[in-house]
Amino acid sequence: MRRRIERFSPARLLRDKRGGILVEFAMAMPVLLILLIGGVELGRYVLLNQKLDRTVMTISDIVASSTTVTTAEIDQIFDATGLILEPFPFGAEGTVVISSVRRQTGSPKVIWQRSGAGSLSVTSLVGVQGGNATLSDNDLVDNSQAIIIGEVFYQYTPWFTDLIPSSIIRHQSAFRPRQSNEVVCSDC
Repeated sequence: MRRRIERFSPARLLRDKRGGILVEFAMAMPVLLILLIGGVELGRYVLLNQKLDRTVMTISDIVASSTTVTTAEIDQIFDATGLILEPFPFGAEGTVVISSVRRQTGSPKVIWQRSGAGSLSVTSLVGVQGGNATLSDNDLVDNSQAIIIGEVFYQYTPWFTDLIPSSIIRHQSAFRPRQSNEVVCSDC
């Protein structure tokens, strides 16, 4: 069998459809990669926020279920933070703050406060121990009962792109003590 050698013809080249899919794929590939990377980053961010919510609610709820706590017991509760947040690391990226707030002579005050579970350097937005509490709703606290407010802070850093910029994420949760009017911290 002999193959016939054809001459080059621009008209024939324009009619030839072989390899057209490769050109289309090369044009679509960057868009598909951006969508894939953005989807992974967005999914990671949503999962982290859900885990931070669960973390602050769990820790606040455990503290609110006690009548008295010590700093050693609170530190043991803080140890659970890393397990709740898996697969996200918590050490240098986060911290948890637990505060007991009670209304005394008009304005809510922070009775005791404890932070731990990580080494991120942040200040509680509720206030400092012994100072006035900054709450979104001051009616949350009445004269007869204290509340336990938990805050979790996390330094979010994206893996691939700044689609979601680096920032400190904060979640807060408040629980009323269940077994008494106030959770007392004996050595805070």
